[in-house]
Amino acid sequence: MEIRLIDNRVLKLLHAIEPAIAQAEDCRIAVAYLSLGGLELLRPAVQKCLDQGGCVEFLVGLDLSATDSAALRALYQMSQANANLSCYCLGQLKPQAIYHPKLYLARGSGTAHLVIGSSNLTEGGLLENVEVNAWIQADVRDEVISDAYEVYNALKFHPKRIAPDEEFLALYEDLCSLRRRREGTIARDREFRDLNRRFREKAASLRRPQPTVHDLFGWQRLVFTSLPEGIFRTRDIYEFEQEFASHYPENKHVRAKIRQVLQQLRDLGLIRHVARETWYKEAR
Repeated sequence: MEIRLIDNRVLKLLHAIEPAIAQAEDCRIAVAYLSLGGLELLRPAVQKCLDQGGCVEFLVGLDLSATDSAALRALYQMSQANANLSCYCLGQLKPQAIYHPKLYLARGSGTAHLVIGSSNLTEGGLLENVEVNAWIQADVRDEVISDAYEVYNALKFHPKRIAPDEEFLALYEDLCSLRRRREGTIARDREFRDLNRRFREKAASLRRPQPTVHDLFGWQRLVFTSLPEGIFRTRDIYEFEQEFASHYPENKHVRAKIRQVLQQLRDLGLIRHVARETWYKEAR
């Protein structure tokens, strides 16, 4: 495993992640803010990944000034043009807790690249701003990559996560435009309040991403694929302790990890907790 810090001075984030994305089989990007300039900088690498049969997924936060409506529409159009590219939004403009992740994950057949830090998917975040990002290059079997997918899935299956459509994009564009025209008085503006209400209603009606086994990687997939269908108990899964340990030999607390992953799978809706130490997995 190799870890480097990227601050856009000696090494630009774009130059670190561009080749990793271009060569990836699976790429996941979760950012708070997206700009058209940032998306265009990454577009060639994303397209190369897609051309080689890879899959790319974006999770984007919405903000009437920081997340560019033109960028969101461009990303949506890319997803419509290629079935291997997906984009999901957080269907809230002001969530109770600020949506602020910056996670870039590109996985190949043997190596994965993971960036976690301060850079949004903007020109500034990729090239110009003074940022602090940890860039981790690791074997796909390293536990840190499994952990990254766990974090990503928690972001993807947030209860307010939606797949945008044309009407949703148009509402967001109108909100952004109105905010720019009426800066300073927007909170008291009746037209804005009505448009924001329609935006929230539309977001509530849109399809949400549904977790499948294909979303799982590392520990989550390892445990899930070992679970029997129907009722099972936690102690039944302890029978796989040695097998799991052979995949992650540095983990000295395998049973605790099993319990943690069962809770994660429950939160994703892939299994149900029916009683103390008792679970249920539906046939799929």
